[in-house]
This record gives sequence, structure tokens and C-alpha cells, in this order.
Amino acid sequence: MPFNVPLLTIALYYVLAQYPHGHAVWVATHGNVAGHDNRNPQASSVQANFKRSLTEREYAAWERAESCHRNHLENMPLLVAAVFAGLLAENQIGSRGEVGLTAFCVGWMAIRVLYTANYLTTETQGWSYVRSGLYFAGTLWAMSVLGRAAWVLGS
Repeated sequence: MPFNVPLLTIALYYVLAQYPHGHAVWVATHGNVAGHDNRNPQASSVQANFKRSLTEREYAAWERAESCHRNHLENMPLLVAAVFAGLLAENQIGSRGEVGLTAFCVGWMAIRVLYTANYLTTETQGWSYVRSGLYFAGTLWAMSVLGRAAWVLGS
């Protein structure tokens, strides 16, 4: 392969993590992104303005998108740790694939894309359980990569 999938996954995941924020701005501005005041986007006054100017459904969509964005950023250290631990372990044993790193990276991205789509579109409690299942599947998979890497590096 002409590129390292695990390292590329980190960059792709960062791009994916930014998408929900852009979606939130799109929702909040009704598609007029140029009208978004970006001087202090985290200010409580911005949130209060959105709550006042958006319908209840639009505001809920904005909140979900921003929560999705934050969740992606909160999970990035876990991905980076799993990738680098996996790379280190596979390099030490001289065998790519022993830790399952490439499969994990492809699977992580698939799970997180599904997670994002679910987060941005879910309006019912039932579908939120699907999102939680996706979250835990990705987290447990990352933990298993860290565990396998620790096993290899400890041997």
C-alpha cells in the first residue's frame, strides 16, 4: 500500500470530527454561513441567541451536532493512542497485522461515520441507543488494540 492506513486514519478522523460543527453552523444560520458571528463562537450569548432564534427542533439539531463534534474531539486521544501503540507493537514484532491495526482503523472510521450520521439525524430515544452501541463498539475495539499492543510489547 502506498500509504500508512493507521496514520492516515488520524487525519481523516480529524476531518470527520469537524463536520458536525460545520453542520451545526449550517443549521443555526439556515444555510447562510456568512452570517455566522465567529468572533467568539463558544460564548454563552451565541448559544442564547440560537435558542431564541431557532425553533425547538432546529435548536435540538444544533445541540446534537455540537455534542457530536465535542464527542469526536474527546475520543481522538483514544484513537491516537491505539494507533501509535499498535504501530509500535507491529514494528517490534516485524509483522504488520498481528495487532489488527489496519482492520481497527477502517472499522473505527466506519463506526464513527455511522455514529455521526445517527447523532445528526436521531430525534427519538430508541435510535439514541444505537448511537450508544456504536460508541461502545468503537471504544471497546480501541481498548482491545491497546491491550494486544501491551501484550506484544510486554513479551
